[in-house]
Amino acid sequence: MSTTTEPSATLLEEVALIACGRREGKTRPCRSCAGKAPDLWTIASSGARDAVAEAICGGHGGACQDCRAKAEIISTAVGVPCTA
Repeated sequence: MSTTTEPSATLLEEVALIACGRREGKTRPCRSCAGKAPDLWTIASSGARDAVAEAICGGHGGACQDCRAKAEIISTAVGVPCTA
């Protein structure tokens, strides 16, 4: 269940900022998270929330709770229902 439209630059920056840890006063993601944003978008578009969390966390066979929460927010932004 993937989307066929490409995300806007604004949406990719939002995905990157979420992955980086959006908080008050932080307006831009780090370079690493900005670079991951297109891949995070693609994974989230497939509905694989756990894979998004793992990609944010570093892909070492699991994800921490913070990265799982970020993945859920990204998945909501993408607008695709997520599965495991």
